[in-house]
Amino acid sequence: MDENNITMADLMAEIDKSMTRIYRGDILKAKVVLIQEEGVVVNIGYHADGLITWNEFSYEEVDKESIKSGDEFEVTVLKIDDGEGNVLVSKRRAEAQVAVEDVQELFDKKERFTVRIKEVVKGGVVAPLKGLRAFIPGSQLSNTYVEDLSQYVGQEVEVEIIEFIPKTKKIVLSGKKIAAEKAQVAKKQRLEELVEGEKYTGVITKLMPYGVFVDLGGVDGLIHNNDLSWTRIKHPSDVVKEGQKVEVTLAAVDKETGKVSLRLKDITMDPWYLETVNLEKDQMVPVKITRFTHFGAFASISENVEGLIHISQICEKRIQKPEEVLEIGQEVKAKILNIDKDLKKISLSLKEIQEKIDPEMLKYMSQEDEGAKLGDVLGNLF
Repeated sequence: MDENNITMADLMAEIDKSMTRIYRGDILKAKVVLIQEEGVVVNIGYHADGLITWNEFSYEEVDKESIKSGDEFEVTVLKIDDGEGNVLVSKRRAEAQVAVEDVQELFDKKERFTVRIKEVVKGGVVAPLKGLRAFIPGSQLSNTYVEDLSQYVGQEVEVEIIEFIPKTKKIVLSGKKIAAEKAQVAKKQRLEELVEGEKYTGVITKLMPYGVFVDLGGVDGLIHNNDLSWTRIKHPSDVVKEGQKVEVTLAAVDKETGKVSLRLKDITMDPWYLETVNLEKDQMVPVKITRFTHFGAFASISENVEGLIHISQICEKRIQKPEEVLEIGQEVKAKILNIDKDLKKISLSLKEIQEKIDPEMLKYMSQEDEGAKLGDVLGNLF
């Protein structure tokens, strides 16, 4: 200050400044005058400057380049003299004191807001809120189980206050309800986009004894074991694993209940269709008897294709059980009566080709062994 231009008002201001008394805990206005290695020097309207060490500047990570000379804010007095003529002050504690009222308002109004996760602590994570330290339990971080909390560090999460004690400044936040609501909205929107018969890429999230769940981006679909593979499997882990990305076909979707059925196996590669492509009605085919039922016998045409020989189509003679004239593993010729490719069913007949048997051969068959020899005769045809 130019001594020649000092006015009475200036002198009085300097005298008032030198006589100003401050106390620990006071909240003062501060203006940045210098940024140095140990912290920020501020003018606090006192005969000595205030010093804010970096750990007392903010609860969040400090961007030193963003601090400029002339910046103004409030600080709390920590210590009148640090031994070097400075007053130790704290910006973050002043913010905390002022923030209590703001946090109380957020709590009372059940407001929702966003915080950035700072670190992982025992049982959850910590995030700064208006200069205060807020805790989010691991179980309240999301609507799903979070195994590795560290993946949230540095991430922003929308939360609400579920517990606040002003006296101790205890703040507990939760994002679980909000996340669940968002997931529900996203699921509904995603369900509307899904089209039966279309192919989608998803990630396998869970393996169960009866099938696997696949995340299609907000919607979980189920692939039953019989839609995982064309071959019989004991457990889904035989063909897939958790976290695996797969391309699936949407078999069915109920947009009311949200249930989605998926298929991993490609229907165009169905062995049944591939092995029946050259089969047609009235065709004669070699078959092997595989099993009996009270209404007839099943016979394999190929590895993945089986047909039914109704008991009325086994022979002209009336029989009570197919095993009266046939045996398991017996190889014979059969005629295709019908192929239903929608139901994947084939009807066969042995009786239809009996006319190819030489009547003279049948003449020598006794009534007792005619049925027993019929299979051998049919097996020798062609």
